[in-house]
Amino acid sequence: MFIRGARSWATSASPEAGSGDATARGPSTDDAYLCRLVHRVQEGELAAFEQLYEATREEAARTLRHLVGNRVEVEDLLQETYLRLLTAVKGFRGESRFRTFLYRVCSNVALSHLRWKRRRPEDSFADPPEVVSPGEDPERAAERRQAARLVEAALEKLKPKKRIVFVYHELCGMSPDEIALAVGSSTHTVRSRLHHARVEFTEAMQRLVVARPVGGSHGRS
Repeated sequence: MFIRGARSWATSASPEAGSGDATARGPSTDDAYLCRLVHRVQEGELAAFEQLYEATREEAARTLRHLVGNRVEVEDLLQETYLRLLTAVKGFRGESRFRTFLYRVCSNVALSHLRWKRRRPEDSFADPPEVVSPGEDPERAAERRQAARLVEAALEKLKPKKRIVFVYHELCGMSPDEIALAVGSSTHTVRSRLHHARVEFTEAMQRLVVARPVGGSHGRS
């Protein structure tokens, strides 16, 4: 129930996601195209890096938003991600999908940020930006925003490494094997972290719903 709610929040909270599929991509941004751009960057063609940025920026921003929450300034983390990528891409050898490589850079940036945020709890809670769908019923919009706050509060309870694995699997649709490549760990470790993250996320959501039911005292059961 609660994990399905997290997936629902992930799609509704990302206006740039278009159809709501976190892994959706246009025909011009398939992995073969991205790998060709990477090869040109490795050959010293910096203009190709601009093209790589334009082709992957929205996906990277969406991924970072899921990893660190809607309540932070994603643009700063996005800039750091591509600064790191400009150096890291020189070591890309095509042994995995480029997106897996990009997810690894995103996870490293997010991990640093989440660890920093855990040391500054006073800065960690603020309302996510409101995303209003045209013609959406105000009551349903309010319930959706409150549900988003509950999901974010539950994610805050997860330790950074568990949160990243949980987000990549439950919100980005990545397999444990792909996550293992993205975070530089073993598949066994990823599966273990994912199991514990699911349990902890569900327990946190249950506590939060009891303390603050979605829709308030007159909300739907």
